[in-house]
Amino acid sequence: MTTPLQRLHQYRHSRFDWKSIAFDKQIQLIEDPHRLKASFTTRRGAKSYADGIYMFKEAEETPQCNILYLGLTRMAAKGIIWKDVLLHINERCNLGYVPNKSELTMTGPGGSVIYVAGVDVNEQERKKLFGRKYKLIIIDEAALYTIDLRDLVYVVLRPSVVDMQGTVVLSGMASDITFGLFYDITIGKEKGWSLHQWSAHDNPYVCKQWQEELNFIAVNQPQLMGTARFRQAYLNQWVVDEDKLVYKYSAERNLYKDLPYPGSKGWTFNLGVDTGWEDDNAFVLSGYHENDPNLYIIKCFKKPKMYFDHDDPELSVKKTIQKYLNDPYFPVQNVIIDGANKQGVETMNMRGDIPFVYADKLGKAEHIEQCNGDLLTGKIKIHESCSELVDEMMRLVWQTDGDRIAFPRKEHPTLPNHLCDAFLYGWFNGWHFLSRPAKIVPKLGTPEYIKEQEDLHKQAIIEKIQREQAQKQGDAFSWQNDRFGVPPWNRYEE
Repeated sequence: MTTPLQRLHQYRHSRFDWKSIAFDKQIQLIEDPHRLKASFTTRRGAKSYADGIYMFKEAEETPQCNILYLGLTRMAAKGIIWKDVLLHINERCNLGYVPNKSELTMTGPGGSVIYVAGVDVNEQERKKLFGRKYKLIIIDEAALYTIDLRDLVYVVLRPSVVDMQGTVVLSGMASDITFGLFYDITIGKEKGWSLHQWSAHDNPYVCKQWQEELNFIAVNQPQLMGTARFRQAYLNQWVVDEDKLVYKYSAERNLYKDLPYPGSKGWTFNLGVDTGWEDDNAFVLSGYHENDPNLYIIKCFKKPKMYFDHDDPELSVKKTIQKYLNDPYFPVQNVIIDGANKQGVETMNMRGDIPFVYADKLGKAEHIEQCNGDLLTGKIKIHESCSELVDEMMRLVWQTDGDRIAFPRKEHPTLPNHLCDAFLYGWFNGWHFLSRPAKIVPKLGTPEYIKEQEDLHKQAIIEKIQREQAQKQGDAFSWQNDRFGVPPWNRYEE
């Protein structure tokens, strides 16, 4: 025998015809049986509205369940999903959910609760949120998180859906941050996820207006169509805005294959080292020549979870540095290291007699801008084998506030920068800007060689005459001031 509450829930559930307010792409996402799903859409693709429909569907079909919607911040989550999605669907479909604006919860007649929150919640709220069991968790704006989304999903949130065999959905659009879990899902690198893609053209409510907007831009503002922002918002392409890139690298300017002056004297080699644990330990070998205005990046290497010292050379920072120091082709003269863990660095120095120089990390943004001057003028050359360093440079962007770079400028915290830091240490301690052109020796028998020999001969004659004149003047001065008053060659004749 059913209770009055259950009968009421069944009645309302039978009235919630969610498919009548969704279009095909949204329906495909919601009905997909996979428990790890992602929606990847352009602007005006109605992905957030799909999230709202999905949350109410699950709440209606599973009485007394919990649903969680997460945004970048609590305010951002509220701005996206509360008024224009949850309240709108609740009123439009007469679902009877009771909203609590201060708590950002929607409580249904069947006892289900939809929670809206941001990942910026305090520790107490985090424990309450993440300690519950959920039927559905939706993480919106998944391309923009400054935390480790992979850890949040796999370690923190996924266990919360195990009890009810629930689902985790990542929702977002392309951005400048071409790194991380959501990016890997959308390019097919991360396994185990079902990806759903669509654009505003698939949204029947705005497709006409969307096409009119594209036509207007093509006719009146064609210069916008090649920009990163246009390609991200309108085409949903992962494109990094070059204006936001931290390092102004270009393969055309900054890539090289063969190191000049092989085996010659005049080289100075430095090793930049950036240490970490969960983060990578990074090593970048750079060199400069006294007759070359360029800084050359020769080798790079990175590896996480290395010890300052360990019996296994593959796990030892000290032994890795010593391997570079003992390289006969590139003898390192200075090791510039991040001094954040000064105790560990000094221990390595004591045990390994390594010539450490502590990296100057004050004014990092200003150092980067000066370094960019060398990158833009082609005075920094990176060997083609250093693909991991190049990859970091091509992805690393400044942290933004909306579409603008936030000040003071800081590198985006979700993006790896450890090889870039090790590279910057070497650049800052390089003296390539003091180089002088090497003297070109003419070939034997050429007109240039003959002229040079004549000039040298003339110079030798001039110098000989000058020496003789100086000698005579010196002799005259000495006997005129001699106490005997006579020249030295006549001194003993009197």
